[in-house]
Amino acid sequence: MRGRPGPSWKVVVNVPREKAYAYVADVGRHAEWGSQADGMTITADQPGEAAVGKTYAADGTLLGKRNPSKVTITELDPPNRVEFEYEDSRGSGGHVFTFTPQDGETLITRQIYGIKQPFFGPLLFMIFKRKIDANYNGALSNLKTKLESGAS
Repeated sequence: MRGRPGPSWKVVVNVPREKAYAYVADVGRHAEWGSQADGMTITADQPGEAAVGKTYAADGTLLGKRNPSKVTITELDPPNRVEFEYEDSRGSGGHVFTFTPQDGETLITRQIYGIKQPFFGPLLFMIFKRKIDANYNGALSNLKTKLESGAS
């Protein structure tokens, strides 16, 4: 993690962590479980398996406007951790997903961090915290549904 750690969101899923890890590590599939509000599309720049350094073109809705970005996988530690960073017109940051065994299930934690953010970024986060929480909690709920219904 290159930036300052930010907030995190969690969900427990009833699948082995290897399965949860593999699904999240396939970054090109994130649009399958992202929140509806994002309307995300994401496409690998080159075909092939997930790998550190692999890049993607992503586009989602941010603050009511379409926001294209470049996404790069920065760490893969099977089955424990997936990290990727994004860069867009507003700056850059990252997402870290960790997978922890918990009573026969898997706790997935998603943490965000900023690398290069506008000086008013923390203020925007506070203003839009409820929307951000709804977005990330909705995405994790979708992820849980996909995983528990057999996504692989």
